Amino acid sequence: MLKLLDAICNLLAILAGTYLVAIMFGIVFQATARSFNHSGSSHIFTFSEYGLLYIVMAASPWLVRLKGHVFIELLTAALPTAVSKPFSRFVALLCVLICLVLVWYSGATTLRAYHFGDADMRSLDMPKWMLLISMPVCFGLMALNFLRFVFGAETLHSGQAGVHE
Repeated sequence: MLKLLDAICNLLAILAGTYLVAIMFGIVFQATARSFNHSGSSHIFTFSEYGLLYIVMAASPWLVRLKGHVFIELLTAALPTAVSKPFSRFVALLCVLICLVLVWYSGATTLRAYHFGDADMRSLDMPKWMLLISMPVCFGLMALNFLRFVFGAETLHSGQAGVHE
C-alpha cells in the first residue's frame, strides 16, 4: 500500500514540475509575442494562475514524505530523546487531523461547486470543481504521509537544531 502511495505522490510531483515548466514556456511565449506586437493568448495567464494551485497541491504530499516542508526543530532539539520522539509523533498526529479537516472542508466546497454548477469566469469558463478537486485529494494524501510519522519507525523531526541537508 505504501508503494502505491509513493507512486501516486511521485507522479503528482512530476506533474507539478512539468506544469511549472509549461508555465515558464507560456510566459516566455507571451512576452515574446508582445515584443513583436502580437497579443499572444489570454489563456496562458489563466492557466498559469490555475497552475499555481495545482503545483502547490500536487507537490505537497511528496514534500511531506521527504520532510521537505519548512519546520523548526529548536524545541525538539532541546527535549530529551525520550520526550522528543513522542512529541514528534504528536505533532505529526496534529498534522494528520488538520489535513483531515481540510479534506472535509475542501471536499464539501468542491461538491457544492459541482452540484451548483459554479464556474470560474476568466478568459475561459472553468468549472470551479475542477479547480478545487486537487485540494481534498492532496490533503488526503498529505494526511496519509503524515500517518507514516505517527506510526512508522521514522519520526517527523530529527531532534537536531539547524539545517541538515
